[in-house]
Amino acid sequence: MMKSAIVVAVIAQKGGVGKSTLVRSMAVEGILRGRKVAIIDADTEQYTTHKWTLRRSEQVPEVVALEDKTIAEVVASLTKRRAELIIIDTPPHSRPLINVAAEAADAAMIVTQPYQDDVQEVGRTAAILNHLGKRGGIVLNNAPTRAAALALGRAALAAVAFPTCPTAITHLMSHPYASAEGLTAQEREPAGKAAREIAEVWDWFFSKILV
Repeated sequence: MMKSAIVVAVIAQKGGVGKSTLVRSMAVEGILRGRKVAIIDADTEQYTTHKWTLRRSEQVPEVVALEDKTIAEVVASLTKRRAELIIIDTPPHSRPLINVAAEAADAAMIVTQPYQDDVQEVGRTAAILNHLGKRGGIVLNNAPTRAAALALGRAALAAVAFPTCPTAITHLMSHPYASAEGLTAQEREPAGKAAREIAEVWDWFFSKILV
């Protein structure tokens, strides 16, 4: 019997929070840990992750643009091709597609910046996951180095029913520089701060949320 892939939907209802960059970082982290990983680029307005592969020399992770297919169809196809982990890069501002992605997923990673305009959108995503009975965890992304600003974001998220990762992904130039080269931060600077943060977020999500 074919083993089912683990499916993770990465969701941000507000654009500009670095969701697609985090999707790619998590996918590459999985590959570095020996998993066969694929990404479904469901952001049909921009296809940012699909465009990233055009700058990339490595053939992994496989990235499939959703186009005219359904998420269920692509998940089934990738599972047949022995994908072990499928990460769905969802579009912002598209509740119907976010609902479908969340329903197809085993768990969701909710991405937000630690600022009020971003954090206030997390509750809507949490409501979707609660309605579907899905597991989820929140990751603070593009975080400032100022501890006070980060603490305000964490305090605002305390009312949300899902846990927040203890490690925040700091706003570092390692990420855009790597993206421009078709890489992720941990590929470009494997001993850097960004690589350590990505590894810590992975460890938290796959040991505390996907259990």
